[in-house]
Amino acid sequence: MRFAWILLPLALVGRPAVAQDHATAVDVVPVFQEPRHHLVFQNALVRVLDVRVASGDTTLYHVHATRHIAVVISSARTWEQTIGQPASAVDTLAAPVGSILDNASASLPYTHRVGNADTVSFRYVVGQVLSSSGVDAPALPASSSLRLDRETADARVYRVTLAPGQSTEVHRHLQPGLTVQVGAGTLRLEGTAPTATSPSAGPGAWWWRGAGTRHALRNVGAQPVEIVEIDWR
Repeated sequence: MRFAWILLPLALVGRPAVAQDHATAVDVVPVFQEPRHHLVFQNALVRVLDVRVASGDTTLYHVHATRHIAVVISSARTWEQTIGQPASAVDTLAAPVGSILDNASASLPYTHRVGNADTVSFRYVVGQVLSSSGVDAPALPASSSLRLDRETADARVYRVTLAPGQSTEVHRHLQPGLTVQVGAGTLRLEGTAPTATSPSAGPGAWWWRGAGTRHALRNVGAQPVEIVEIDWR
């Protein structure tokens, strides 16, 4: 996962000055045990990880054994290295905050590490797909106010941006899933109470909702709010 906006000097655009790995001498951990991938919630369907990597820091080698959907909360220019291979060059382009990352096409499991080559930290909120919801449901209708962003075998991802005082229509999620606030602002979920909620509000706030949740999303602040909603298929 490699994202950011800031352009660095050309000296940083090439391969980063990091030691190459030796497969017999490195520590490898499951992604949810990697110290920068903070496990904040888990049930039978999902692990929610709050991933934060500071400027100049590098994760441990970690194993991705499941599919995931990630929401970029803050971005930075990065490099990555698959175990046993040379490190990549530092990214020169980056997707914006709010971008969706998934590993739907990757061969599982895979092991890599990620380094932050920027002057700012990066942060993702990640939902690991541990199991299908088992609920067969159509996509949300346009009347929900949500726009379908992408669809994988495991999830449907929707997004909406609300102006101050604006709300979505009341809509029902037949499938369980994750709601994530992308940027600053004050968001309120009105309707069925979520199963779990992040301890802090603002950018990166998240809510896990059960199957059959009926709610509306309301911007009760003074600035626009972008929201991503992910339904587990």
